[in-house]
Amino acid sequence: MIPKHIKLLFCIPFIIIIGYTVYLLTKYSSIPDIIPIHGYGGRNDGFGSKLFLFAPIVLNLIILVFIGLTISKPDKIRFTFEVEEEDKEKTYYQYQLVLIILSIFVTLIMSPLSFSDVVFK
Repeated sequence: MIPKHIKLLFCIPFIIIIGYTVYLLTKYSSIPDIIPIHGYGGRNDGFGSKLFLFAPIVLNLIILVFIGLTISKPDKIRFTFEVEEEDKEKTYYQYQLVLIILSIFVTLIMSPLSFSDVVFK
């Protein structure tokens, strides 16, 4: 069973994605049809449709589904170390917290920062 605060913490990445998606949809009409999708240091060497702005959102949701499945079934995880029976709950809880922190970090990196120079003009 997943503790309630673990479920609440796992909602944070989805709230970030929803916020970014709503913001992107409000700015979508003002974004040029062709945007830079690859480049470094102001030198763009790849261009594509503005639909590429939704790619990080979709990829992020796929990653969150896999993390969510892992969080919901911690007893299916094969640890590389021996877990004592009396420490299983604590180990599962710590593992779930680490996965939530990872999901929040991945969401923050993939959502607003992916195309910040195009979206936040």
